[in-house]
Amino acid sequence: MNILIAVHHEIVRDGITKILSEDVDINVIGTAKNKEELCPYDPEGDNIEVVVLDIDIPDLDPLSTITKILGDHLETHILAMSDEEDPRQVKDVMQAGASGYILKKRGAEELIKAIKEVYSGNQYLCNDTIGLLIKGKEVRSTSERVSDLTERELQVLQLICREQINREIAEELGISVRTVDAHRRNLMQKTGAKNTAGLVKFAIKNNLFTLK
Repeated sequence: MNILIAVHHEIVRDGITKILSEDVDINVIGTAKNKEELCPYDPEGDNIEVVVLDIDIPDLDPLSTITKILGDHLETHILAMSDEEDPRQVKDVMQAGASGYILKKRGAEELIKAIKEVYSGNQYLCNDTIGLLIKGKEVRSTSERVSDLTERELQVLQLICREQINREIAEELGISVRTVDAHRRNLMQKTGAKNTAGLVKFAIKNNLFTLK
């Protein structure tokens, strides 16, 4: 497979080139250290099949660069490399069309494995990256659940945390007990809580209620 290595730091670029050149299945046919060297390359003429792309290259917009490379030659696969352990960046890069994402702290053996996976048409994420995505999904999910709550539901939740029963909540808010019961059901559905204790736990965890 023909590989282009686009990595900013020379010592890292040379090291990756040496490592990949020792694999009989890999042919490193070019390198780039910056945006100016990367963007003008002719993928049709060079028949580049995998680009190992350092998305931390200064002044490089990784998303537009990925889009441009794939727009020029759809058969090229991109393996993104980065120091950044940011789940949002991983998601954006993959959605832009990259076939893989690997952190620079991973070893040579895994880099070669990742290149061969994306060359074969598969997606590749190192274990650290998968963990970041899972963690990021949990954080966003919790944030979304909080933002889904209406002002009235937040009021009801506060009173539930103060150990008030439905009748007391209804009297304080000037609404019917049936309406309070409906708000309670909605709160449990939106937060994923199974009971009152779960609602209280959700409220405390997300700073919606503070124990005194």
